[in-house]
Amino acid sequence: MAMTLYKEQMELFPTAGRDDVKAAKSLLSRYRRIKMVVDDFERNGSDKLPPKQEALYKAYKYQTGIIERAVNLITDDEIKRIIEIRYLKGQPHHVTIARFELWHPSTVDRKINKGIESVANTLLLWN
Repeated sequence: MAMTLYKEQMELFPTAGRDDVKAAKSLLSRYRRIKMVVDDFERNGSDKLPPKQEALYKAYKYQTGIIERAVNLITDDEIKRIIEIRYLKGQPHHVTIARFELWHPSTVDRKINKGIESVANTLLLWN
């Protein structure tokens, strides 16, 4: 009986695979556009939208919320700052590298990848 309990036990903190990381990077890359659409709906009145636009608004609002929460849960402050600059503020890659001029570009890239993995792990945990 004890043997079957261990086989059925789920992983406490699942680790994201390659496809999960790609999906998280794609979501982070689209964040600025999605956020702009949400902000536009809110500026122009999100209370009287046609059903299709209301569904889009709710879906985008949810996506921006989970992205922001997942980035806030990155434990390393440097990595969190890099992800915020690169994806939440929408700075191009070369500008992000230039912001951290004291680090070698490959170090910044490594930290970006760790940040994307962290976001992917958090999103996997929530789904």
